[in-house]
Amino acid sequence: MLRAKVEVSTGADVDPTSRQNEDRFRQVLEAAPDAILEVDADGRITLVNAAAEHMFGYARGELAGLSMEILVPATRRHRHARHRAAYAQNPRSRPMGPGLELEAQRRDGTLFPVEISLSPNSSHDSKNVIAIVRDVSQRNQMEMMLRRSEERLRQAEKLESLGRLAGGVAHEFNNLLSMILGYSELLLPSLQAETPRNYVEKISISAKRAASLTRQLLAFGRRQVLTPRLLDLNEVVADSCRIASRLLGEDIETIMLPALEPAWIKADPAQVDQIMANLASNAHAAMPDGGKMTVAVSTVEIDETNTSQYPNLTPGKYVLLCVSDTGTGMLPEVKARLFEPFFSTREFGQGTGLGLASMYGIVIQSGGSVSVHSQPGMGTTFQIFLPCVQPDKEVQVGAPTKDIASLGGTETILLVEDQEPLLDLAREFLESLGYRVLTANLPEKALRISSEFAERIHLLLTDVLMPGMDGHELARQLKTQRPEMKVLYVSGFVDRVFEHAGALASAEAFMEKPYAFDELGRKIREML
Repeated sequence: MLRAKVEVSTGADVDPTSRQNEDRFRQVLEAAPDAILEVDADGRITLVNAAAEHMFGYARGELAGLSMEILVPATRRHRHARHRAAYAQNPRSRPMGPGLELEAQRRDGTLFPVEISLSPNSSHDSKNVIAIVRDVSQRNQMEMMLRRSEERLRQAEKLESLGRLAGGVAHEFNNLLSMILGYSELLLPSLQAETPRNYVEKISISAKRAASLTRQLLAFGRRQVLTPRLLDLNEVVADSCRIASRLLGEDIETIMLPALEPAWIKADPAQVDQIMANLASNAHAAMPDGGKMTVAVSTVEIDETNTSQYPNLTPGKYVLLCVSDTGTGMLPEVKARLFEPFFSTREFGQGTGLGLASMYGIVIQSGGSVSVHSQPGMGTTFQIFLPCVQPDKEVQVGAPTKDIASLGGTETILLVEDQEPLLDLAREFLESLGYRVLTANLPEKALRISSEFAERIHLLLTDVLMPGMDGHELARQLKTQRPEMKVLYVSGFVDRVFEHAGALASAEAFMEKPYAFDELGRKIREML
């Protein structure tokens, strides 16, 4: 048991063992990381250690003889006196703090969370109490950061699961849309009467609108094949702001703050435009009575100390796009669901709820991250982080292709599609253009056809996702037998195939389902 006062004798009768124990006691007392105080029966402080001086901001000479209530928050001092009296009636070792919200007060008046352990010290007939006080503010901050990190991780996992679901739905839906569009195109030339032609044209237009929705689902699920190019985000955003300022109207002021130097990123220009369009649309909806939208571009360095704030980022240099509005802001429950597909706060029919979801997917697929800061009545700020690149080490990918006047040809095409109706439809279209078409509904059948076919196969036209073997692996195996053969991949759902396999080779290309048949014919003619 700790003693409140250490009696030190003088003269020849000093007990060496007693002196040694006293010295040891003082060493332990002063080395303790927690504040240790002794309080007498009247509630006055009789002993403090070095940690108590540091924790509360008092010198020990200032605390000696003062009431313990000076270290208690002013709003709780009246209750503390009652608690101290109750403890005196039944003194015992008692930890306090776990599960409670206890606070102490420093000399400058600041409050901080603590845990307290009480223990009676009844030596020399006194009824003093030893209080051990632990400052848990740093621990609480770490726990809060951990909870926030776990919450961000759960949200990221939730969005990842939704992305896989959305991508799978889009894949199946795109196959159906491909057939609707394809048969509409084949049927249209045979119709002479105006009314049936109008009906078929409306079917085609509706299918194309549905296809735009599936593309947004694929963007959310990060299942798109991007065409990245070297871009200065300053220039892209400046162009977008000029367009946005006209669309937002006179009631909303648009301010552009570019970075002082070129902010180089490698991204798909169309996707960057879509990001800006979605953010501008969100800002417009948040400011029905007008306001100000500020768009700023800068470069930032993310290191090990702040990666926990951005779960999708690794340490490195990033280009930061900030889009802020002075609108209504968001409630916490709205912010938590902001990037979920089909979630919208707008009235029914005024939006699909896919804009911010697709923007989120585009940014994540481009190697970046999205952060949102918003409070009701305080506006909203979106922070878009995109990896910064060095222009002397990057090359632009993809070049515009010239229009092909004639879509027909006589070459041999190996067509691989696991959806039988779509296989028949594509074969019928290609044969109508004059091509010789070999069809396979499974990759294994395509390998067998290739091994048995003695003549040249000019082009492999294959779906990406198929049972047993994906299209990229099929092409790899066929190219070992036919290295001169070119490959055109088609899919409505890529599912990371090209991420693992690397960029498309020079003799390879990709088309997104659903596609118009004239686009397919033009792409084939370009490749051949």
